[in-house]
This record gives sequence, structure tokens and C-alpha cells, in this order.
Amino acid sequence: MKEYMKTGFILMLFIVISGFIVATVYVSTKPAIDNAELNAKLKAIKKVLIDSRNGGLLLSEDKIPTSLQQLQSAEWDSSDTGILYEGKSTKVYSPVYKYTNKDGKDIYVLTVSGIGFGGEVISVISFVKDGKELYFNNLEVISYSQETPGLGANIALDKVKKRFYPISYEGLLNGVKVNKDAGVILSTPEQMKEGKEKGIVQTSDIMTGATITPRAVADSINAGFEYLKSKGVIQ
Repeated sequence: MKEYMKTGFILMLFIVISGFIVATVYVSTKPAIDNAELNAKLKAIKKVLIDSRNGGLLLSEDKIPTSLQQLQSAEWDSSDTGILYEGKSTKVYSPVYKYTNKDGKDIYVLTVSGIGFGGEVISVISFVKDGKELYFNNLEVISYSQETPGLGANIALDKVKKRFYPISYEGLLNGVKVNKDAGVILSTPEQMKEGKEKGIVQTSDIMTGATITPRAVADSINAGFEYLKSKGVIQ
């Protein structure tokens, strides 16, 4: 009996010490992790605040957020659940940010996701309200670790991301889709530009063998648009 008690005490002591070590490591590293996540988010937001139509910034440099406080001051919608909108395979995450530039245009920055080949593909995206219409402005893919290297993971390449923007209001109304789902091939830059006017994004030539991942991004853009419609941003 004494041996059992001794063994139990040793195991309990081991568990307590291990738990203490894990807790200490977590507490000591959490600020660094939080800071890294914040910096990654700020970087993604700055990227999507680039005007995809002319390459300049949608906001003046001093209006681009560089701290948590500045981000929080731009919050337009949020939820304690962490999710603001949910579709069949898509989500819009809390919070959503809103900025207004010197020309009076409203810019909405959202974090969205769609289901790729291996799991969620998460992006930070931006929409611009120009008059009564809304257009899709820019995109930064921030999480795609479960996508296949050399195939779906190529969604993070600049040459691939650029295929998704800008997309006109008409294209958003039609619903964004990759060219394979639309049953077309857009071979020239002019055809690709015209395709995006209709909501069609050419990806099959630069993401050969990977349709699910770009489809997830297209679906998440549609989710962002539907969410903004549900909030009365456009009628």
C-alpha cells in the first residue's frame, strides 16, 4: 500500500510541476505571440488598403493603423462570438473595420474564410463603397497552412492573389467564381479584366490541379459581400 501511495504522490508531484512549467512558459511567451499576431494583422490591413486600381493608398499614410488602439478605433462591427456572418462553408470574423478617405469613399476591411482542400483558408479583404456601388478592392491570404505545397498553397503567391482584384459591383452581384466553375478560359489580360467585371477569376492556368483552394477564396469574397449587404451598406 505504501508503495502505491508513494508512486501516486510522485505522479501527482510530476503533474503539478509539469503544469507549472507549461503555465510559466505560456505566460512568458503570450505577449510575444500576441504582438506577432498583431503585427501580421496590421501588415495585412495595410496591404488591402492599397488601391488595386492605381497602386496608391486608399488612405493617407498617417491614417493607416499601426497599433492596437488605432485598430480598435476603426471597429465598425463586432461580436462576442467572434463570427459576424456564416454561410454554408464561409465565415466573416469579428471585428470589421471601416475607414473613410479624403474623397468620402468608405472602405470596409474584413477577415473572411472559406473551406479549402485541407481546411480553412483565411484572408483579409477590402471593399470600397464608391457612390451607391461597392467594389472588391484587395486581398491578402493570411492562413493556408493545410493546403498542399506546390498546389493549393500557391494561393499566397502575389501573381495568384492579383487575379482576384479588383472586382466590379456587377461582378459581385453575379457572384465571384473561378473560371473552371464558370466553364470558361480567359487567356489574355483583357479577357481576364473583362471576366472580373462579370465576377469570373482566371486561376486554372497558374493553379493547375488546384481548384478547391481558389474556390474557397472566391466563396469568402462572396460571403463578405453578402455580409455587407445584410448590414445595409448597399441596398
